[in-house]
Amino acid sequence: MLRLPLIVLTLALLAGCQSPWLLPPSGQPGTGADDGTCRFDEGQLNDWIKYEHRFISSTISDKRALLVDAEQRQKTALYALLLSSPGQSQTQLERAQQILTTLPLSPLEHCRADQYLANHQRRLALQLEALQQIETLQLQKMELERQVDALTDLERQITRQREEH
Repeated sequence: MLRLPLIVLTLALLAGCQSPWLLPPSGQPGTGADDGTCRFDEGQLNDWIKYEHRFISSTISDKRALLVDAEQRQKTALYALLLSSPGQSQTQLERAQQILTTLPLSPLEHCRADQYLANHQRRLALQLEALQQIETLQLQKMELERQVDALTDLERQITRQREEH
């Protein structure tokens, strides 16, 4: 009877060595934030978010100045984030996508800034895809309107010819 609790206790202690509660937050052993695998740090992420907020809430002329400043300060992440802010043109969104795809981002969960950029890149890709679909649908609509107009003109011509005869 005493052997069963002793066996359970031994198994629990051995299992505790692999317990998920003992692993770092990323869920992978030995991947700390200081091992140099993150491209960007959380301090940069906080700065980006503040700068993005400032950019979004600025006037058009201030936005231009902030874009120029961001391009000079950090032509990679910050500049791409501003280029892809709400209200930007499709050309700017495409440029932001190009910049973001060149960044070697870490897939590790503890690299929050890298994950922010990766999520931003995925959202941007979906947004550009949606814009492309909208453009395609608009072209199809214009073509259908052209065809309807051509058919209407043809119908008018046929009606005129019948009335003349």
